[in-house]
Parts: sequence; structure tokens; C-alpha cells
Amino acid sequence: MTKASKLEDIPFAETMAREPEAPPLRDLVSSNADARSVAGIYWLRQTKDGVLNTVFHHVLRLCPSAFVSEFGQSLVPLMRWSYRHKIFPKRIARNFNALTAGRWRDREAETKALNRWWQNIARTISEFCIVNSLWKTSRIELEGEEHLKRALQQGGPVIFTSMHLATWEALFVAIHDGLAGPSVGPYQPETNRFKNRIIHAIRRERNQYLFPPGQRSAYLLRRLMTSGRYSMTIFIDEVRDKQVHLPCFGRPAPTKGNAVVAVKIANTCGGTLLPVYLTRTGPARFKLVFTPPIERPTTDGPYDVAGTVEALNGVFEPIVLRNIEEWYMLGELRLPKSFEESPYARHLAGEYGSRIDA
Repeated sequence: MTKASKLEDIPFAETMAREPEAPPLRDLVSSNADARSVAGIYWLRQTKDGVLNTVFHHVLRLCPSAFVSEFGQSLVPLMRWSYRHKIFPKRIARNFNALTAGRWRDREAETKALNRWWQNIARTISEFCIVNSLWKTSRIELEGEEHLKRALQQGGPVIFTSMHLATWEALFVAIHDGLAGPSVGPYQPETNRFKNRIIHAIRRERNQYLFPPGQRSAYLLRRLMTSGRYSMTIFIDEVRDKQVHLPCFGRPAPTKGNAVVAVKIANTCGGTLLPVYLTRTGPARFKLVFTPPIERPTTDGPYDVAGTVEALNGVFEPIVLRNIEEWYMLGELRLPKSFEESPYARHLAGEYGSRIDA
């Protein structure tokens, strides 16, 4: 295995998500229901969705940024209609209601807020087409730059930790192209191979190395970060075992996953953990917010893994709750059945009750 410690040593193809082996075309008419289903998903559904996504991507990227964002929002009724028989829209509604119970004046206000979640997601999907231009065209403003400067002054690499808020890919772009690049990191591939090809092309265009899951990727990231040449951007609200483990929302803090990886890499390379997040300020316009760096127990000592994961949750949980209408992972979260009766949920309702939103 090559001991790569520079991006120049790594073929960009290493960042491409592995594609599943194509099932035989004859399986489309197989008597085996499972084989027929797998072939149908691969050859029909994913191909149809992939062709549409590819066409829209290449057309929309030629359009003005605000138009692209508004176009995405205009598709919300069609999007929700096409998902009307799926399970996940019901999960989204339940999660939204559970995490915002007591926040709204009435049912109508709650419904409008959930509609805004769908509108943000639709905008985000469209904005991927023009995401590489957002930093260059000054559509991302900054807040808390003093925290970034403080983290950079620590001397070691900066590990940017974040959540999937607003058009989160724009956070990758801003850090890599403008603030602390080159920046590397991991990512979770999409289930559709065509979407992965589009995302890969977008990242290749800005020459950013983001790696799919796997031991090879973990090895490369560790080598790159210990070289001291790069920053790292990592989203710690990833899906693992069909669940989003951070924010905790009253559940036990995770003992594995991206948050743990971020802490361990920071310890390995002597880096500084810097929480950062993105919020939407308008059509294809965003604010990138830096929070204070996570403090170490001692100046020169390592981060305590469990304590630091708790600290990261303490930073991001209130941020996600405040910006719940922009949190993409709401659709992947699976709250316990008894969540609404939990002490955490009752505490949330009490907090909201003291400051009702419109």
C-alpha cells in the first residue's frame, strides 16, 4: 500500500464511490421476485432518476443562482406527491412534530414550518448544480471569523466538524476554496450511482478529495492529516446502522462514527476541532458560522474522546433545533417510539412554551 501523504500521490479516482455490480438484464423478467426487484431498481428506477438528474444538472448549472434555487422550491408539490406512498415522509413529519412540540402558536403555523423544511430540501437539491460558484460569487457570508483565526493559530491542522444544514456542500466549497484549503474528508455515497457520478464531477471540478467509506479511505485520511498539509471537514450527523446518532436528543452519545473519528484524528495529528455550520439567508445565499474551538482538557494533552463527543453534541444539538427547518438528516432520524413521553421531550416543550414562534 502506497504511503501517500500528499494529494498529488493519490489518483482522484480514489474518491469515487464504488458502484454495485450490474444485475443481468434478464432478471427484469425473472420468476424470482427478489432478483426482479434488484434488476428493476438498478436498470429502471435508478436509470430513470439518474437521466433526469443528469439533464437537470447540466441545464440548471447554466442558470443564475437565485433562479436555480427558486426552481427547486417550485418542485415541492410534485416531490411530495411522488413520495405520498413512502414511509419516510411520515417519519419526517413525526420527527418534526416531536422535536418542535409546543413551539408553534397553532397547527397552521406548524404545518407552514414543515412546508419550509421541504422547500429548503428542494432548494438544496437544485443548488448542488451551482454549488461550486457560491463562494466565488460572494453568496456565503461569514460569522465568527475570530474563532477560525484562533483555531488556525493553534499551529496544527483544523478539523471542521459540522451538520447537514442548508446546502451543506457549500460548506465544503467555502472551506476548501477560500478559508482553509486544501480540505479533505469523508462522505456518505448516495444510493443512486448516477447521483454519485454527478457529485464526483462537482468535486473534481474544484479538485477536492473527499473519500467514501472504507479502510483504504480511513488510511489515506490519516496519512494526509498527519502530514500537516491539509484541513479536514467532517459531518458528524451521518447515518450509521440506519440511524442518525448525533445530535443525541436525549439518547446516549455514540461511541463510534464520524464524531469519534474526528476526535481521534485530531489527537493523531495534533489538530484543533472547530464546529462550524451553514444556514440559509435567501435563495442560494448562506451564512457560514464558526463557533469557538473545542477546548482540550490540558493545553498540550489529547482530547478525551467520550467527553469531546459530548461537547460536540452540546454545541450542535441546540443549533440543529434552532434550524430544524434546514436539517437534511431529519428524514434519516429514527426517534424511540416513546420519545414524546420522555423527560427530554417534556423539557423541550417547556423551553418552547416560554417563547412561542410564529
